[in-house]
Amino acid sequence: MAWSGVVGAVFDSAITIFALIEIALSPDVVLGMSVDQHLKDHLTFLYWIKDVAYVLLPDTFVDWLFDLPALAYFPFRIFVNVVIGYWMFRWATKMTAAGKN
Repeated sequence: MAWSGVVGAVFDSAITIFALIEIALSPDVVLGMSVDQHLKDHLTFLYWIKDVAYVLLPDTFVDWLFDLPALAYFPFRIFVNVVIGYWMFRWATKMTAAGKN
């Protein structure tokens, strides 16, 4: 379970780096590009996530989430994934140590 935080952070880092490259190389891509725009225009293979979000979450929340700036949203996700992953690794270490006693 702890590895999911690490893997999530790696994928979110790749998405963030890709967004930065797109902004740097393309005059049509703006710095404040939304999560929706980034997924729809540049990561189309991930755009199905929005449909899943509409099934699982209230529509207004999904609209708000996908309207956030991509360069604010994905770094925040990286931070959260690192914190959760660290916490899970520490918890797993304590469980392992308790099982050895």
